[in-house]
Amino acid sequence: MSMTDEPIADPRSTAVEQLTEFGLTEYAARTFVALSALESGTARDVSRVSAVPRTRVYDAIDELRDRGLVDVLQSSPKRFRAISAETTSRTLEHELRHRVDVLRTALSELEPADRGTEQRGVWTVDGQRAVSERTLEFFADVDEEIVYMTVEDLLNDELIDGLSDAAARGVSINRRLESEDAD
Repeated sequence: MSMTDEPIADPRSTAVEQLTEFGLTEYAARTFVALSALESGTARDVSRVSAVPRTRVYDAIDELRDRGLVDVLQSSPKRFRAISAETTSRTLEHELRHRVDVLRTALSELEPADRGTEQRGVWTVDGQRAVSERTLEFFADVDEEIVYMTVEDLLNDELIDGLSDAAARGVSINRRLESEDAD
């Protein structure tokens, strides 16, 4: 079962797609997926299962080895083995967290020095996720009082936690919930 508790219709294609999203080339992703289905294999085995040309399997293996995703048995012919799904997930998760940290640092160094000053005018933010993120940002920046009005369906656990964090900092909270059918 996947994390969504629904079986994936085509796990091979899904895995290849996700691995390319993490920066692997198509050949490396297909090679890794083939090795994951095999206990271990030679370049010929991988080529047969993945439809990656055998000569390109070696390039793909080098890419995967550089990312720590395969083990190579120095035999004749060489044999390759993918690391476990759990270790792969942890490795890619670590890479992603590192990239997010680097991005956060770079973006924070680009922010104007007066970002904390009040900005006047009407700004629009579209989409539930973006609105929640912006609201949480406001909650985190408030020092004295939050006056917050929303409809019940839009008050999620994340926003409740943000309000609780603000209250724990000594911020006065004035919250009003409306039902969607109240006119």
